[in-house]
Amino acid sequence: MEIAAVVVAVLLGGVALFQLALVMGVPWGGHAYGGRADVVDGRVQGAYRAMSVAAIPILVFAALVVLSRADIGSWFDSDGWVGTAVWVVFAYLVVNTAANLASTSKIERFGMGSLTAVAAVGTLIVAVSA
Repeated sequence: MEIAAVVVAVLLGGVALFQLALVMGVPWGGHAYGGRADVVDGRVQGAYRAMSVAAIPILVFAALVVLSRADIGSWFDSDGWVGTAVWVVFAYLVVNTAANLASTSKIERFGMGSLTAVAAVGTLIVAVSA
């Protein structure tokens, strides 16, 4: 369970860094938001940039929830609300995987789709093992 939690945290951290890159103007907008993002020279614009800003703390929080549920670190008490929150993270990753797989971008479909699928499975392992 601990290995699964660390893998999930690393993957979610990687996605948070991807979102930060989008916010900073790296021209990867065609590989985000289903390939439908408003982009100029590959850089996400407006609401899509705002969504990337919002995604960063959500992804970090989700990683900390998974780590806490696996009793790695002292981020949150692993009892109580964290037990429910880890299932919310799992559901979020399942929905996110489905969205990635529906993307027009091959990178998002295969790369991010695979990444979020692995993270979903890892989160499920933590949720049922804790």
